Amino acid sequence: MAPDGAAQREEAGMGNALVVSVLYILVAVSLTIWLAATLYRNGLELLRRRDDQQPLLAQATSRLLVIGFALFTLGYAFLLLQVRGEMTGVVALQFLIRRLGILLVSLGLLHLLNTLIFLRFRRSRAEEDAVERGGRRPPGRTTPSGDEPPSEQARLRRGDR
Repeated sequence: MAPDGAAQREEAGMGNALVVSVLYILVAVSLTIWLAATLYRNGLELLRRRDDQQPLLAQATSRLLVIGFALFTLGYAFLLLQVRGEMTGVVALQFLIRRLGILLVSLGLLHLLNTLIFLRFRRSRAEEDAVERGGRRPPGRTTPSGDEPPSEQARLRRGDR
């Protein structure tokens, strides 16, 4: 007995959901890998400048940030993917576009947050260097730990003890 039209439509609808899911996962994983590599490469350079005497620390910090970024991004991307039931071709395409849009906006915000973190690292290093050269720390800024003068912290970071 040949399948009736309703069964064929249901089968096609589930096929659309599967195609959308696979496409979404491929795009999400590819975006995460590309952004993580960019974050690692550019973040590593900023951290190397900050911790010029400790390149292994800069590399380790950059890797940890990338791992956190990748875990958060992939977890969030997979949570967004909630395909329910059958979909027509148009509904499947709209679903894919909507989910990818949400993912891209979220990745953009996460990237902005990471950039702000790296800029904060860079700014605090510039302030410490200015204090070492005899400059003054901007008003309202204290030393990072609050205990030691900045020049002592810089010597500890360089290992000049």
